[in-house]
Amino acid sequence: MSSEEVVADFSAKLLTDDLDQLKPVKGRVLLNREQLVLVTGEKKEVVLLSHIASTDPGSVADRISQFFEEAIAIAYDRGGSQKRAVIGGSGDTITKFRTRLFKLLVGKQTVIAKHPAKRGGRRTGAPALKMVLEIQDDSISLSKDDKSANIYVESVIGFEHEQRQLRDEPRATLVVDHAPGDTTLTTCISLLSQRKLTFLSQFIRQNYSRVVADVKNIDIGEVETQTLVSLYSAGGNAAVDMVMTGGVDNPDALLEQLEEKRLVTRHDDEVHLTSRGEIVVTDQIEAVNE
Repeated sequence: MSSEEVVADFSAKLLTDDLDQLKPVKGRVLLNREQLVLVTGEKKEVVLLSHIASTDPGSVADRISQFFEEAIAIAYDRGGSQKRAVIGGSGDTITKFRTRLFKLLVGKQTVIAKHPAKRGGRRTGAPALKMVLEIQDDSISLSKDDKSANIYVESVIGFEHEQRQLRDEPRATLVVDHAPGDTTLTTCISLLSQRKLTFLSQFIRQNYSRVVADVKNIDIGEVETQTLVSLYSAGGNAAVDMVMTGGVDNPDALLEQLEEKRLVTRHDDEVHLTSRGEIVVTDQIEAVNE
């Protein structure tokens, strides 16, 4: 693998073959536009990107995950059988590698997209258009002519696969809910390649899972949760005095705490729920419904 071709080259902890028996070993990871190379000692495993079947082949067992600060698992075809590997390293290193890998797996694609299909939960009547999709470091970009839109991975609050009627045909579609600003948007994306649509979904899922895990580690009090739910019920943004629950002695202090936790933002005299705040509310609603 020549240096001109290399997209990623870093030291890592590698686990291959039998995930339940082997402990990770120090190794080297190299990535170019056609293949992923895992080097451990004298052994070199070459994985063609076209043979990667999944980047989410099941969770890493608890006794193995303790060895990794951050990791990505891949499943790939080798001679008609499926092999698995886990690549671990620092959070920053694996995040950068994950993005570069998905950029290559998905590639620059012409897609059918409807953006936004909904704004604030209401249908917009936007047409389904042919657009160019690319994965960026922190977002999925959609462009057509001189217009562009971005779905920032940290703004995603939910997604699912559906069959949608787009351009007079039923198509496998990824429906993404995201909250980039003071309202929730829904974007529908359909790729001709089911495999690439799956990888796009996995890119969103892995980033979304990290954001959810980060939010769930935040200490959020009952009054803070009630305030977020009230803001959600008001449509995601409202005047300060409209979302404050009774018995709050210091509303400004409460809002400052929520801002520090990146759960709300304030503009002029209004409070806006962030995507992280929406995750808290969604989790609360699910807990009530269980």
